[in-house]
Amino acid sequence: MTGIYALTVGGSIAAAHRLRDYDGNCERLHGHNWRIDVTIESDTLNDQGIAMDFREIKSLLSEILSRYDHMHLNEVSPFDVMNPSSENFARHIFNEMEKRVTHPVRVSKVAVWESEGSRAEFIRG
Repeated sequence: MTGIYALTVGGSIAAAHRLRDYDGNCERLHGHNWRIDVTIESDTLNDQGIAMDFREIKSLLSEILSRYDHMHLNEVSPFDVMNPSSENFARHIFNEMEKRVTHPVRVSKVAVWESEGSRAEFIRG
């Protein structure tokens, strides 16, 4: 049987942002307790039957998120130039994780939750 193995880890940060050129409340500074889920995938497993150790994925995600925890996102690169929307945040984390994982593992999806009921996803195309 063929298939793809998918592993998901989550992390969280507290951070503020404001959406530039947005006509509504979100243009004002406000904060979220963000939840970020990263899904990696692989076609194969290593000799131990593992695609990638959960602890390693979590460590890589924590390394990325530490730059943004308790920060005003609009003041931190790349969001000092790019609008810090959930969509852009998801794509940025996806790209940063891609730099850190090695073949045959690849990032397949990043979901960024602004609140319990609202999330944006960036999915491998």
